[in-house]
Amino acid sequence: MKKTIFSFSAFLLLALALTMSSCGSSTNEKYMPFPADKIAQSMDSVKNFSIILYDMDVKDGKYYHKYKVIEQTAAIPEATSLDSTALADSTTSPADLGIVEKTTDWKEVSPSDFDYHSSNMGMEIMSKKEGDLTKVAAPPGYSQYVGNSRYGQWKTNPNTGDSFWAFYGRYMFLNSMFNLMSPVRYGGYSSYYGGYYGRRPYYGAVNSSGKYKYGTGSAHAVKSNPSFAQRMQSNSALKSRVNNSITRSSARATGGKRSAVSSSSKRSRSSSRYSSGSSSRSRSSSRGGK
Repeated sequence: MKKTIFSFSAFLLLALALTMSSCGSSTNEKYMPFPADKIAQSMDSVKNFSIILYDMDVKDGKYYHKYKVIEQTAAIPEATSLDSTALADSTTSPADLGIVEKTTDWKEVSPSDFDYHSSNMGMEIMSKKEGDLTKVAAPPGYSQYVGNSRYGQWKTNPNTGDSFWAFYGRYMFLNSMFNLMSPVRYGGYSSYYGGYYGRRPYYGAVNSSGKYKYGTGSAHAVKSNPSFAQRMQSNSALKSRVNNSITRSSARATGGKRSAVSSSSKRSRSSSRYSSGSSSRSRSSSRGGK
């Protein structure tokens, strides 16, 4: 009987040790608020904004982001019949039309948040449209400017029959603001809104080189911030971390879906996410969509 009791006690101690070890390994990362959440919280009363991942870096074992924030500070008027024919007014600034752009300084992020967004360079990682907050990565401008009849219209290429998006003259600056220098085609946009918006990240079509149209490594990301692409070549710590984290989540489905990251990253994201107030309904990021 004593031997049995001893064996059972030893088993309990072993189980307890394993449990403590497991708990320790899942909580060894220091909690750090996600900077984009704090930016969104500071604009709680703003009905429309976009937060774009503008830059990433790794330095001295720490991880950093920069964000481009595009805020709509005034209501956009309804389009008129002149909008489709008027040329861009060079005397009108984006701010005059109620659209303000700013780039933040470097913000330290947790390793989990860095890994989670490793695929999202140049992407819109958070946006609010008429008070509806979403935290799902998307091509910049897609969530509320492309396809919005207040800013532009779909046109048809007479040679190919393809439909593409064209901003009205006074909103032509949005092309450069979002680095949409190649036409946004209706097919890709409709795929985004039909199956991805608010549900899972969308990286666009894959080209002949096997690269997505948007996100880290894409031509769009290079044009959005050439210094990041250059730093990826010279900063071995940055290159290794980005490539490794993308590799760990490299199982992709048709249309740009990327696989989920580690469970520890999921835990960190769910604990650090800004919870919007009653004025905005938050769409949670789909964990199976990155």
